[in-house]
Amino acid sequence: MEGSNRMRRSIALIFGVILFCSNAVSQSSALSTIAGNSIQLSPSEAVTSTKLRARELTIPAGTPVEIEAAYSVSSRDMRPGEFLSFRVLVPIRIDGVTLIDPYSLVTARVVQAKRGGHWGKAGKLTWMMQDVVAADLTRVTLTARQNLPSGQNGISGTSHGGEVAAKTIVFGALLFPISPLALMSGFKRGEDAILPQGKRFIVYVANDTRVKVPTERNLAP
Repeated sequence: MEGSNRMRRSIALIFGVILFCSNAVSQSSALSTIAGNSIQLSPSEAVTSTKLRARELTIPAGTPVEIEAAYSVSSRDMRPGEFLSFRVLVPIRIDGVTLIDPYSLVTARVVQAKRGGHWGKAGKLTWMMQDVVAADLTRVTLTARQNLPSGQNGISGTSHGGEVAAKTIVFGALLFPISPLALMSGFKRGEDAILPQGKRFIVYVANDTRVKVPTERNLAP
């Protein structure tokens, strides 16, 4: 009887060991499946990383950029050191990739601003180009004259100097006894220099400039 009980306990122990091993194998299989799924996600993440990788291109010095005045300004209202705003009309593309978009902001700095003066002297507004914002927000330095970094753009008002001088001579001859009145004609001012909205200019990239663009932009038509 005692031998029979020992045999039963041995059989029960064997079944217990088999059941434990079976559970361990199942858990190991589940962990392997999860690990496999994690490994399968890696290629997708790699593709995403590749798409976000940037390509670097160079805008050569001397590249022409067509711009227009963003709004009207008068030499009467401007001061040296203030800024003027322009915008790009035609996009700049290198190897089929757009590096400077249309309507990108272009900045210039006023170097001279004079209102129309007495004796018919015309007003004057002169500025120096600063830069344009590229697709990656890089500031691309510009110049008004090709191969001349310090080149300037400018406009002048209408001069009435000749007209005033002629009137002064006539008044001086006809009204000699009261010739001081002839000086009154000298108070006629020349016209202020006006930069009208939409006025177009061609400016140039001053230096070779590197611009980084995402891969997606390379696929744009």
